[in-house]
Amino acid sequence: MISKVSKKGLTNIPVKVRKALNIEEGDLLIWKVDKEQSVVIIRVVKNPIKYLRGKYNDPELTYDKVEKISEALLIRELHANN
Repeated sequence: MISKVSKKGLTNIPVKVRKALNIEEGDLLIWKVDKEQSVVIIRVVKNPIKYLRGKYNDPELTYDKVEKISEALLIRELHANN
């Protein structure tokens, strides 16, 4: 499979890859570059906000709080993989 990079550095993820890895809108991609082998390893982190939506009936749980929690989880994931 091949995808082309635009002038702005954008590219599309081929449909076969999205389906194989179940990549959906809002999912996060963690990129790790292996310069020695000239490869990029991409890890998919499922959209944490989509996962939490409707899961808790807490009037104090705001979007901002969920965003802050999901960001902390993502940072923890990044440090765990390095």
